[in-house]
Amino acid sequence: MTSKSLSQCAFEPHEVELVRGVVDRITSQPWFTMEPARRSAFALYVLQMYSRGMSVPEELESFCTIAAKKYYAASLPGLEGRRILVVDDDYYAAQATAEELSARGANVVGPVSNLSDAMDIAGRLDGQMVYPVAGFLKMHGIPFAFLTGYEERVLPPAFRSSPLFAKPANWTVIASKMPCRGKRPSESGAGLQPL
Repeated sequence: MTSKSLSQCAFEPHEVELVRGVVDRITSQPWFTMEPARRSAFALYVLQMYSRGMSVPEELESFCTIAAKKYYAASLPGLEGRRILVVDDDYYAAQATAEELSARGANVVGPVSNLSDAMDIAGRLDGQMVYPVAGFLKMHGIPFAFLTGYEERVLPPAFRSSPLFAKPANWTVIASKMPCRGKRPSESGAGLQPL
């Protein structure tokens, strides 16, 4: 397709489907705004980029994703000023968690992958559960939450009242419910991930 203004364009059905697919994939991301007017404006933006000659689907989607993150991202619940300890023996999951928390303004401690390092950081996970770290944090009144693939019923009774979030993480929900009980923001929060 050559570059024309949208008012001069007549789109073929396969072109409409291509643009719709790109718009649908990007707008289905959890970070994309739910505001109807902004979603419509973004769809128009994608259509304009297509009409200007960006007709390779992967390139169109990649370019429009960058623009969407800059101009159409929802305001995410922030974790500014919170220190959050990430403990996970899965390197890739730990890195993804740390990146997401950092993007939301958290000061990430770790990630660490073993109980000894977690205890050192928490005040002091080779296949061990993080319950000793959780116990230490609980004893010192430091808020924490579990992010795990396990069901709540496997938590020891002492931790069943602690916030528990399922993997894969829905960071919008987690950020909105992160505990902060009477501590200064820079002192509160620790995210624990039992194996």
